[in-house]
Amino acid sequence: MTNPATTIALVLAALLGLTGFFACIQGLRTMLAQDYQQTLRKLSLQSTQIGQKGLADVTVAPMLEAAARLIDAVNALVRTAVGVGVFLCLTGIGMMIAAYLMVSHLVV
Repeated sequence: MTNPATTIALVLAALLGLTGFFACIQGLRTMLAQDYQQTLRKLSLQSTQIGQKGLADVTVAPMLEAAARLIDAVNALVRTAVGVGVFLCLTGIGMMIAAYLMVSHLVV
């Protein structure tokens, strides 16, 4: 018969390990998402078209400046998303290591 405290600790370690696993998977999904990259490609394509029109028409210059700021904002969003993905992945790995250490100390 096992000690109830040991059983509770094993259940907590299992939940910690599963949570860490899912956090790591979500971090990888966030880093590898193609959503932002497709949006950035479309914006850069449209900004080059606006830039070509801006050379011929002076009234398009404010639109060109706004498009450049929008592209910069999307670039910052992509960097932020990758940073969040790295944080989730590292946190998940840390949680899985903590769960392993909990189980290894309980079983021995």
